[in-house]
Formats: sequence, C-alpha cells, structure tokens
Amino acid sequence: MTKLLLTLATLIAFATPRIQAEDLYDYRTPRESQDWCTISIRTKPANGPDLPLVLLIGDSITVRYASEVGAALKDKAYVSLLGTSKAVGDPALLDEIKLVLRQNVYAVIHFNYGLHGGIEGYRKGFADVLATLQRYAPSAKLVWATTTPCQQKDDTPDKGVIARNQIAAAHIAKAGLVVDDLYTLVANHPKKLWDGGGVHYTAEGTALQSKQVAQVIAPLLPVPVKPLRVLMIGNSQCPLMVGNKLIENLAASDPGAPPIQITGCIKGGASLRSHWEAGTATNTARGMIASGAWDYVVLQDIYNVQAPAFQPYARQFHEFIQGKGAKTLLFGTASILSDYPACFERQHRLHLDMARELKAALVDASPAYTKYFGPQPSAERMESLFAKDKMHPDLWGSYIYACGIYSVLTGRGPVGLAAPADIPATVAKELQAAAWAQHQETQAALK
Repeated sequence: MTKLLLTLATLIAFATPRIQAEDLYDYRTPRESQDWCTISIRTKPANGPDLPLVLLIGDSITVRYASEVGAALKDKAYVSLLGTSKAVGDPALLDEIKLVLRQNVYAVIHFNYGLHGGIEGYRKGFADVLATLQRYAPSAKLVWATTTPCQQKDDTPDKGVIARNQIAAAHIAKAGLVVDDLYTLVANHPKKLWDGGGVHYTAEGTALQSKQVAQVIAPLLPVPVKPLRVLMIGNSQCPLMVGNKLIENLAASDPGAPPIQITGCIKGGASLRSHWEAGTATNTARGMIASGAWDYVVLQDIYNVQAPAFQPYARQFHEFIQGKGAKTLLFGTASILSDYPACFERQHRLHLDMARELKAALVDASPAYTKYFGPQPSAERMESLFAKDKMHPDLWGSYIYACGIYSVLTGRGPVGLAAPADIPATVAKELQAAAWAQHQETQAALK
C-alpha cells in the first residue's frame, strides 16, 4: 500500500506543471479600488508603408498624450500604447508588459511609471520593470520619461515624485538609456498646467508633453532604406526571373543590401527596336521610363541581335533614360544552346563594346553561362540551364541572370544568398560563383 501511494505521488508530481520562479504571483499585493489597463496596438495595415513600431508605456498621463504623439509621428512610425494603473512592484505590471512585448518587435519603447503605488514598492520593483523590458524587447531603444509632478497645496515641489525620479535615475544611468525629462518640462514652465485636479494636465500641458515625446523619439527611429527601383525592358528571356522575384529575394536575404523593386515591361519576342517603335503610351517601354522615378532601367535585346539593329536603339534608349534621371544597365543574355559557343561570344562582344561606348553598366550572361559549363561540359550540364526548347533559360539559367543583375545593382556578391528551393544548394553555389566571377571580370573590362 505504501509503495502504491509513493508511485501515485510520483506520477502526480510529474504530471503537475512546474512553476517557474518568474510565474510566482503575489495576489495579496495591495491595489487601488479601480484598477485599469488600456492596450492599443498599431501595426502596418495591408498595403501600408513599412514604418517602425513605437510603444508608449505609462499611466494616465501617457494615455492622454499618446494620440498626439501618434499624430506627430504618423509618417514615421506606428505608435502603440500600454496604459495601466498597475504600480511598480506589482507583478501584474510585469505580466502586462510581457503580454504586449510578445506580440511585436518595437524599434523604440518610451516608458514611465511613478504616480501609482508606494515608494518602497517602487524602490524594490523598478529594476524588475527595466529587466523585463530589456529581456522581452532586446533590440528596442528604451527611453525613460521622468514622472511629471502633482500640484501641491502650497505650490512646493512634489517631493514624492522627485524621490521616485531619483530612484529611477540611478537605474537608467547604469543602463545608459535616453531620458525624456517631462518633469522639468512641466515643473519649470511659467504657467500652471494642471487641469484643476492636481494630477492631469490641460490641453496645453498635454500638447507640450506630446511634442517633446515625439521630438525625443523621432531621431531614435531607424532610417528607412530607400529601395532600388528597377524597370526591366525585355522579352521571353526574363519572365522566370521577374515572376519568381529572384533578384528581390537575393536582396532580401542580404542584410547589407537595399530592398530592390523590379517592374517588368516584358513582351514576348520583343527587341529594343520594337520596344522603341511602340511609342510612348502608358504601357510601353518609353512610357514607363517617363512615368517612374527609376534608379536603373535594364535593356535586354533578342538573343541573335546583330550590331546594326542593336546599337542605334541602345543609344536612343540610353539617352532617353539619362534624360529621366536613371541609369542604363545593358543585359546581354545567353544565346540559344545550338549556337554555342559562337553566338555566345558574339553576344558578349556586342554588349561589352556598347557598354564601353555608353559608359553604362553591363550584365554579361553568356560568359557567365560558359563559366558554369566548365572547359569540357557534358550535354547534360549545358542543358541544365535551358528549358526544354533549349532556347530560353530554365530556373537555373534565370538564377544566373538574377545573380548577375543583383551584383551590378548592389556591388555585392550573391554567393551564400537565397536561392529557390527547387535549386539544390550545391548547384546554387556554383551558379552564384559563376555569376560573381563574371561580374568581376566585366567590371575590370569596363575600366
């Protein structure tokens, strides 16, 4: 019987969840008769701009200025709010902070506590508040806002708030955090800014606080990286590359690269001549060049184009592109497999000579293909870069194209960056290496 009871006790012990130290909760913590908490979360809406997230944490003072701070930063950040009456030293306050911080990654957190609870709880609990913020928002820039004073009957300084600010100051200084001194803003103002209750502020007082809060936060926000806007003018050599966002995905996997946005003006069988002669309507190459603030315009001609048909239109497009403030990127694709190696070499010479003449950037894919083939390639290896028709690139061939264009746009190597799941990792590395090696050779040849 004793053995049975011990066995049951052991089973119960293992079945009972173990309570971690941070989960211990003191329900006897004294609280105000009406506790409250308000949470308002703002994140990027569908099709909205990519802006950093800001979180304001505090009591009713923070709640009053939160909407004005959000309005002041509307084009710079999405501003959320955690407002609460929980006091420093109350475990429930830490629970509320964790709840909000687990939902999103904030760039800046502006926080303040000081009007609720007793001084001893504040003294013992402030370090826990700071540690919780640092643990659950390790990448956020933390801003401590000093507690604003309450109006005293004899108009003397608010000693209780001063004492709390001094307790906080020691922790904040040790952590090296930015300080938003709202106490001094209010206490040194020539006018009395309280609204009559002695705690909260008039519209003027709230506006002063919100303005300063926004001014402190704004320079701490990450500077948005301007994406490279690229217009791709080409034909059926490009759809796999553009449709699968191969260039954009390379950039997204490189922390040091800007985002890249590719827009296509792709017409099956089109040459630069046919693109030029299509006119200037909205959906034509020239119409699209004129309508967008492009960083680069990529020019890709048919695989068997000859110099008399290529050169005059490359020159005209280049002049037109320059007139719109963009840069020209000549894109020489590989030729059809049956014309290897003669047509590959012709494509290479034609585009290299034109890039030198125009002083334009160049992606030279024919020799990049050749580098991947190797000195004595098998038919299987050569065909691996082509679709079944052996004229258009398959996904592997399109990926070499993308790596070459990415290298020109960013000046950065593609080796080790993202590749489609359908390309084996070992093959992706070879394709990346071939494109990067050719990019370096082309850069040297253009000097």
